[in-house]
Amino acid sequence: MALGATLCAPWSGTLVGRFGPRRPLILAGGFIAAGGLCLTNLRQDTSVPLILLAHLLIGVGFGFANAPLTNTAVSGLPRSRAGVAGAITSTARQVGAAIGIAVAGGMAAGATPAGLAAASHPGWLLVTACGLFLLVVARVSRS
Repeated sequence: MALGATLCAPWSGTLVGRFGPRRPLILAGGFIAAGGLCLTNLRQDTSVPLILLAHLLIGVGFGFANAPLTNTAVSGLPRSRAGVAGAITSTARQVGAAIGIAVAGGMAAGATPAGLAAASHPGWLLVTACGLFLLVVARVSRS
């Protein structure tokens, strides 16, 4: 995930500067949904390359999402409030990640080691749904 985010975040910033936030958000939603979809049927015998690919796709999606989200938050306020908007966006991202990890951990908490892969299915479905939601919202939004 970190590799995908690191590689695509600068590219996302370039796309936001050139075309606005819509295109990178469409890419973000598509990559996040694709990565989550790869893991919705996770089993004990799922291949490591598939797991790595799924996490790379999700990371790429995160990389494409950060710049347009921050840009949209900052550009919607006067310059004197741009720092506040950036801080709120960053805080919301961190709180969302913490809540997401807590919810995913809660869903899989009672699973045995053998059942952990199956217990993760609702979490991966949620990741897929979030990616699809982002894709649809970015697609129907105005530039």
